[in-house]
Amino acid sequence: MTRPLTCLAAATLCAGLAACASTGHDMKPQELSQKTVHYECGTHGQQALDVQYTFQGTDPVTAKLIYNNQAIDLTRDTGSKTDMVGDTFTGNGYTWATEKFTRDDTSHANGSMLTQDTQQPGASGQAAIAHNILAKDCKVTG
Repeated sequence: MTRPLTCLAAATLCAGLAACASTGHDMKPQELSQKTVHYECGTHGQQALDVQYTFQGTDPVTAKLIYNNQAIDLTRDTGSKTDMVGDTFTGNGYTWATEKFTRDDTSHANGSMLTQDTQQPGASGQAAIAHNILAKDCKVTG
């Protein structure tokens, strides 16, 4: 009596696993693409900032900034709460914050601020991190 039940359970399990393994649709990994955006920062647009974004599907995953002839590689920070209202990219002591965007509307998302973390002596003798603003109010120009 238990042998037919065991066989039935095994057959059901195999059928379930086979159904999970079969693809009813094309499961291609999301392709990577890149797009470069030019910004003018400051109240009069006097600072140029170029950013090459890498997208996985339509979501931005990295940003390579060219600022003052220096390349800065950043990765999107998806763990911060700012990710709900904008996109934040961090790395190497730099932070780049923008309005929320996808690959399709990159040309409409302005940048709010580029900062660099520096260590400064704190009041208690321990080093404190200061966020120096390098560029702000960045508007898309192309």
